[in-house]
Amino acid sequence: MFEKIDEIIARIEEIRDEIQILLSMGKISFVDYIMIKRGSMDMPEHLQMAVLGQINDQVDLLKEQIDKLNKIKREMLVF
Repeated sequence: MFEKIDEIIARIEEIRDEIQILLSMGKISFVDYIMIKRGSMDMPEHLQMAVLGQINDQVDLLKEQIDKLNKIKREMLVF
């Protein structure tokens, strides 16, 4: 079980690094990204749609990994 958790955490760290690189390329913060996705903030003119799309893809991968951790928690750690 711990091996599986370690694999998921390693993958999350890889995805986090990729997201940070993409955010730097887009010159926005993660909070800015969230606000853009929620519609609370207009997309900056300098942010390219391709970069935003790549961030979206990586965030989707991050969500999948978090869901996997939650599944392990539900299956193994509920007493």
